[in-house]
Amino acid sequence: MEGFEVEFCRACRNALSSLEHLKEGIAEILKGKIWKAKKSHEKIKIGISACPNACSSPQIKDFGVIAFIKPQVDLEKCNSCKACFRACRENAIDFNGYPSFHEKCIGCGDCMRACKTGAIKGETYFKVLAGGRLGRHPRFAEIVAIVKDENVVLRIFGEVLRISYERNERFSYIDDSIEILKKRITNLAFSQVNNRLDC
Repeated sequence: MEGFEVEFCRACRNALSSLEHLKEGIAEILKGKIWKAKKSHEKIKIGISACPNACSSPQIKDFGVIAFIKPQVDLEKCNSCKACFRACRENAIDFNGYPSFHEKCIGCGDCMRACKTGAIKGETYFKVLAGGRLGRHPRFAEIVAIVKDENVVLRIFGEVLRISYERNERFSYIDDSIEILKKRITNLAFSQVNNRLDC
């Protein structure tokens, strides 16, 4: 994996995904690949986080992934204790007898972990980001897709690499890289790609 910098967040209580499939998939895609990089800023950088706290800083990488959940309430299990309401650091829960989640929700899972009755569950999704970098002209990566299937995440990563090799430039240094990637995602007709974050 010469010329690549891959960061996975450390396992912690906030993790919403084990990331094992993504680790294996990224390693397989990079197997045997070489990217000529004499200095650190020339490396293609990948950052994967198992929760929205984003320990591995995917927002500043060429390719990043942030796992999150879309919380749902089982009204039959909910005892209206408000533990979820108190646990939410984003003030993203309205409480009118039962919790309801609004646009401030980042899908961190704090509400789910606080719920003693197991009334709050959530399926894991992945925000796929691209184009972030530090240095002289820093910029945050943009969300290019919201997906549920880790295989789709890996296909998008493959396209990020393909674009970098075609242009012989780090993805985040290519002026129109995001537009090219979004067009390829659309043209490849990825299933389960969604660009809405609503919980």
